[in-house]
Amino acid sequence: MKNPQIDPQSSDFGAVLNCAVRYAVGRRTYMPGIVIGFITPLLPCLNVKTLHCFDRDMTEQKHLGGYGDPLIDEPGWLRFHDAVRQELTSRGEELYKEPV
Repeated sequence: MKNPQIDPQSSDFGAVLNCAVRYAVGRRTYMPGIVIGFITPLLPCLNVKTLHCFDRDMTEQKHLGGYGDPLIDEPGWLRFHDAVRQELTSRGEELYKEPV
């Protein structure tokens, strides 16, 4: 395969990105920065399902152990979550609400 084609709208591509986020969130390593840096510029290209998964996972993560180091990792994840929510809002989508 000389030039593999990746479709950012593909559900499979979105699933791989969601796996990367779920793996990296909460870790206190270099991985959160790599994942956030790779995915954030792609947000406008991703399908709504992928964005909704990011929104739900990031919203719920604060109750599932947090985002990693509060001074190092958390600010990056909060910026990522804000960018996801901005993208959803710009598309007229509803944002995830925490269960009551």
